[in-house]
Parts: sequence; structure tokens; C-alpha cells
Amino acid sequence: GVEYDPYNSPRVEGEVLALVVDGESVESASLDDQVEVVLPRTGFYIEAGGQGDDTGYLRGKDWESEVSAMRRASAGVIVHVGTVISGQPNVGDRAVAEVDMARRHDIMRNHTATHLLHKALHAVLSDQAKQAGSLVAPDRLRFDFNHPEAMTPEQIERVEKMVNEAIAADMPVNKQTKSLDEAKKEGAMALFGEKYGETVRTISILESDLESDSSSSSSTAGQQAKYSYELCGGTHLERTSDIGAFLILSESSVAA
Repeated sequence: GVEYDPYNSPRVEGEVLALVVDGESVESASLDDQVEVVLPRTGFYIEAGGQGDDTGYLRGKDWESEVSAMRRASAGVIVHVGTVISGQPNVGDRAVAEVDMARRHDIMRNHTATHLLHKALHAVLSDQAKQAGSLVAPDRLRFDFNHPEAMTPEQIERVEKMVNEAIAADMPVNKQTKSLDEAKKEGAMALFGEKYGETVRTISILESDLESDSSSSSSTAGQQAKYSYELCGGTHLERTSDIGAFLILSESSVAA
């Protein structure tokens, strides 16, 4: 199977294992061909949990292909979908797969902001404001949640203010992989309807940096106060301040 690591490998090298054009496996592809490329490993994020595919480039010695989407073709097989923009890629060529990191960074800003928004909705509405879906894109985020009535302008303002305060607090974002049982025992929020494996990735936004905690309490990282704690396979920032500013543009009923 293809090795998949969207967290630590924005740039990977590998041999072109397969090329697919018009549903047919081919030995080489030509300029302007819509091509699907299989490499032994990739750092491109594949759409999941509301977060969209990464885009970027594949570059060989004398060719280049633009990657516009990702696809799981079959169990363990991941393909880079895109267009040949120069030269001719061949099976067996060495290639570098490089994620568009400026775009990925914008997605990360919106994904970390989604967790802060979830927390603020709980605080302002109630814990019943459960996430029912989301969209995390480079230019915006959309957050769907269950609530019996529309939010008032005052509630929207409070949520927006709370998220911006959390951004200004410059909180560290901690990513850890652990067993599902352990994460649930620690109170990590799971998404309704999501299927989780035995091991899960957890995202905790911590209320303070441990180093700067000069109080006499003997807290350890495990017991550190978590502002937000969710199971999430998405990509996230190192610190909340990197989000910049958060604006709620609209609030509406999904049914409408």
C-alpha cells in the first residue's frame, strides 16, 4: 500500500509506480493529459473530516504535473489527480511530490479555528450544540451544528469575541496519537457518525505553555488544562495566534 503521512511530509520523493489516463494504465503521459499518478508514499492530505484535499505539484527530471485532487482508488492505493503541464512523465521516473504549503497553511488556520468555534458554541449555547458536519477550505470554514433555534445577534457576537480571545491568547496546539479508549477516558470529543479505529489522532488546544507555568503545582503534560480536546485527523497550526482574525459572516438554518 501507499505510505500516507500528511502531517510531517509536505515534500516526498519516490518512483512513479503507475500512471492512469482515461481509466487506462499507461507507460507514459503527454502534455495536457488528465493523469492519475501513484507514488510509494505521499504527504498530500486526502479529504476527510470536512477538510479538503491538498493540491500541489509532482516534478520529474524534465516534466511537471499539477495536482488538483487526491483519491483513494482502492484499498491502500492513493492517486494524485491532475494535469501534465510540461514534459512527459513515465512509469519508473523519480518524482518529487510537493504540497502547496501556502494553501495548506490557510486550511490549517481554518481547521484550528473550527475547534475554537466548537468550544465557543458550547460555552454560549450549550453542550447540546453538537457538531453535525463541517467544511474546512483555504478561504473559509463552515460549521454545522444541532440547535433548536437560530442564534441571536448577541450570541453570534459573543461567539465571535470568544474565538478571537482564544486566538489572541496564543495557545499551543498539541497533536498526539493514542488509543481510542484512552482518548475517550480523557474526555476527547468524538464526532457523531465518524468511524474511529483503535488508535486515534487527538488535537488538544492547551490553556498555557508548560514552560511558562511557574506556579508550584506539579502538573504534567497529561494533566495540563485543555481549552479544547477533540479526535481529529486534520492538519492544524502550532499555535492559535497564527489564525489571525475570526469573523462570522453568516448564520442560517441548514434546512433552508
